[in-house]
Amino acid sequence: MTFPLSPGATISRSDLHQLVGGRPHGRISPSKTTPNICLFTSPGAHDSQHDGWTGEHYHFQGEGQGDREQAIKNGNRALADHAQNEGRTLRLFSTVPGPSVHYLGAYRLDSDVSYVRTSLPVIGVPDQPHRTGYVFRLAPEDGTPPPSGVFTVDPLSHHTIVRERDLDVPFRPRPGDERGRERTFMEDVAEQLLRSYSSHLRSMGHDVRRHTVTPARELIPLPVDLIDHSTNEIVACAGSVARTYVRAAFGELLDMRRFFNPTPRRVMLLPSRPRPDLADLCGRNDITVVWPGPGGFERAEPDALVRD
Repeated sequence: MTFPLSPGATISRSDLHQLVGGRPHGRISPSKTTPNICLFTSPGAHDSQHDGWTGEHYHFQGEGQGDREQAIKNGNRALADHAQNEGRTLRLFSTVPGPSVHYLGAYRLDSDVSYVRTSLPVIGVPDQPHRTGYVFRLAPEDGTPPPSGVFTVDPLSHHTIVRERDLDVPFRPRPGDERGRERTFMEDVAEQLLRSYSSHLRSMGHDVRRHTVTPARELIPLPVDLIDHSTNEIVACAGSVARTYVRAAFGELLDMRRFFNPTPRRVMLLPSRPRPDLADLCGRNDITVVWPGPGGFERAEPDALVRD
């Protein structure tokens, strides 16, 4: 059967399924009557968080409920096995306002890296730890033009990429968080604290910068709150001195430090001095703690934080 649409065509979703089969809802719609799997991307929507054109591939986020881990089953399995499952073609559509969809063309999974695991926000609960998701890498078939009217995203890299970011761009929400969501209260606290501390350091003539790190074969750029190049210190900020937030900043310092050479000293920026047990945690792991004080910022080196 010749596919009845050409790239650029718009059709109602109900009419599409009457023509080629498949289920009328969901992001992934395998047909039982034609050799096609229809895929539906919604630019800007939470279930299309990682969708976008890289210049060579279209990244397509797997399907699954917004509060659960994704898995290679059901629609995701049909997509992952499309070439082995009677050679079905992937037909990519972009949703548009109303009941219609816009046909972007025919695709296949990349033969080198067909999909990668990544992190997805829990929809509606921005403070909750991210869940595991899948992003499929779709390569256009011959005759499929580059898609239009969709987000562009960074391609998958086989090497770690470190980029400098503009200090004036908001520190929160972070890369990889749900598109368009507002900052939480704790993120607002951290935002103001980071801006104040970076201004404090620059007023003293320090070379302060922000970076993102995208590890090899990862899709999400990981944020580095601050690097003070004058003192060779990496800074991670938490909007609260509660244990959950301190431990998150602790993990960020352990994770991000390895990507910089020479290896920077670790600094945790908090809204106040942490209680003794958490101060001890920082001190025993060679982390300096900084917090606002009457005259600017106070600072406790690791030796001063360790309890006897």
